[in-house]
Amino acid sequence: MSEFIPIQIDKSHLSTIGERLYTQSLDLIRELVANAYDADSKVVKIRVNDSSITVEDNGLGMDKEGLKQYLTIGSSFKRQNPISPRFKRIRIGEFGIGKFAVLSVCDRFEIYTSSSNYSATLIFDRQDFEARNDWNIPLIEHEVNGKENGTRISLLNIKKPISMLDIERHLIHVFPLNDSNFSIYLNDSKLSSKFIPGERFKIKENTHFGEIRGEVILSSLMLLKEQIGIGIRVKGILIKRETFNIEANHSLSVKRLTGEVGADFLPITASREEFIKDSTEYQEFEKIMAKKLRRVVNSIKQSAASYQDKKAEQVLSEALITVREALKKNMSILLLDTMPLFSRQKVKFGENDIVKSGVVSTALTSTSQKENKQTLKDALKKIKPKVRSRIKTLLRDDHRVVKKVKIGGSEFLVSFAHLGEEEKESFTEGGIIFINRDHTLFKKTEGKSELTLYHLIRLITQEIVKLAQPKNLEIAFDWQGKLMKDAFSAVKE
Repeated sequence: MSEFIPIQIDKSHLSTIGERLYTQSLDLIRELVANAYDADSKVVKIRVNDSSITVEDNGLGMDKEGLKQYLTIGSSFKRQNPISPRFKRIRIGEFGIGKFAVLSVCDRFEIYTSSSNYSATLIFDRQDFEARNDWNIPLIEHEVNGKENGTRISLLNIKKPISMLDIERHLIHVFPLNDSNFSIYLNDSKLSSKFIPGERFKIKENTHFGEIRGEVILSSLMLLKEQIGIGIRVKGILIKRETFNIEANHSLSVKRLTGEVGADFLPITASREEFIKDSTEYQEFEKIMAKKLRRVVNSIKQSAASYQDKKAEQVLSEALITVREALKKNMSILLLDTMPLFSRQKVKFGENDIVKSGVVSTALTSTSQKENKQTLKDALKKIKPKVRSRIKTLLRDDHRVVKKVKIGGSEFLVSFAHLGEEEKESFTEGGIIFINRDHTLFKKTEGKSELTLYHLIRLITQEIVKLAQPKNLEIAFDWQGKLMKDAFSAVKE
């Protein structure tokens, strides 16, 4: 003889479902706005005060069957109808269990809804509901008066207030506010996404499961905590931010790493706070994103190196200008014309003109000479006229920059080059001062303009006085002190 035992659930557990799934009050507001988005709303208005929260939209509204569907726990309606009828949105809702999350902050809520041929108010009161012997909820039907379609959900007598600032930040980061057909207002103020200045890298990749599209940003400014990491959106909603463990393998600071990518195929947990990471979809997504980020990091490193090169050359020009001014003040001491470093002859650059075995290779080849001269000519135009008349760049490539300094009819050359960590800080050979960018002391000052300037002035004046007084270092260093003093006086001026 067979018997049947029914599955039952105690009414008191209805609110527990929401409380367990949505640990933060902000999550339930996200769910209410998500429902409005799925209902093809163009505008969602949220009003918040110390005692109530109201979320009102101008979406399609619901009829009586729609209300029954809305109150069905675990409804499969959105899974069976994943595309909205008006704006063809990919619907966010999936599990049909988020609507009772509101019971975690209040014991009473009201739903007013209006569609083309139906209008009603549904009232849920926890105390009244749990006292009943049935699962019915009071419904008041209204006469249809042609008002605009939409739904208004009011949470009454909330247990604790929610910060307006927290709500604003949360909604700005979670919802697609760049959509021209979707706007959110919080206490009459329209929310808008914040533009983050920085270097941008487009991401676009097709997978077996769907497309990954978005951008990674290396921010120019310090980021807020909630902006750090790559935001991952599913069906327009930001689920979480992820760094893909990039900090473990690269020196890049994730505190400046941000951006967003969309991957609608990724499976998520019921609370929408995490991905199902052992799924095939997520594992392929993670692999692709790690590969993309490696390319981004390499590009950033190249950009950083190029930026450092430009800064280093700029500081070198400043150092040479100040040394030039100091030399002009001390010409009677240094007797420039008698020093081997200085020459009245015009320096010509061609094949094998600048050679130091193991350090500096051919300056310009005959085939590239014309192109390089034009490049240098264009670059020199960007230097301020006052600087251009004093300091001339003769050669610039990935390994070094060579500059010429003129004082009256005399001139000398400085090669600022990558010479290796084992090479000396500076030395003079063949009438050229070589300064080593790879030396440990210089690398410690690189990026700090004032220290780099001091370092370069010290090395340039050091090589000059060594040539002027090779046998009397006491006089040489005394002269260097005067040159450095006059050089820094020029810097202040």
